Amino acid sequence: MARPKNQMSLVNRRAEYSWPATSITDLRLTPESKTFRKNETVIVHLGYRIVGGLRESFIPDVWTVAWEDNDKLARLVMTSTLRKGGALSSPIATTGKEVRRAKFYWSRDPDLPYRIWTAIIHEDGRAPIIPRSVEDAKSKYLDVEKVFEVPASSLGIGTLKLSASVEVSWGRRSYLEKGSASAKAPFVQITIE
Repeated sequence: MARPKNQMSLVNRRAEYSWPATSITDLRLTPESKTFRKNETVIVHLGYRIVGGLRESFIPDVWTVAWEDNDKLARLVMTSTLRKGGALSSPIATTGKEVRRAKFYWSRDPDLPYRIWTAIIHEDGRAPIIPRSVEDAKSKYLDVEKVFEVPASSLGIGTLKLSASVEVSWGRRSYLEKGSASAKAPFVQITIE
């Protein structure tokens, strides 16, 4: 079947780029206290950064090419799990599957440094965030902070170890192959009295 004269063929732009492997770094699990009473809520913060190819490809030149290819939405699927004990123990809390999005659009804001810009749409349903710089955009899209709240009574009395695991994945884009990364945080110890 012949292609109409005014229709351009799609270009495989992934071959033009060579990004390093994507990984998760700075994974930290931090309880708000080392000791909790049985009637309190155990609050644990989990934070991490996504680095490598996914972070390096998140730049205005790539956003422009993606926008021109009508590839205007990038999705990051994340799952974070808190466990009592090791990796084989059952989860005590999880975020479930969460999706963070970056939408590329034609900006008419004179304060932004590039015409094609990004809006970050967080998984919690807040209004889209318009970053003010490229580094701010990378941070808003690829740096993650989660808070787990678990009743101390459900964990039992005594000293216990908590661990966390993180899985992220992303789909195929005009500038990047699909992929995934995972990591486990070192144990932290808390006491419930």
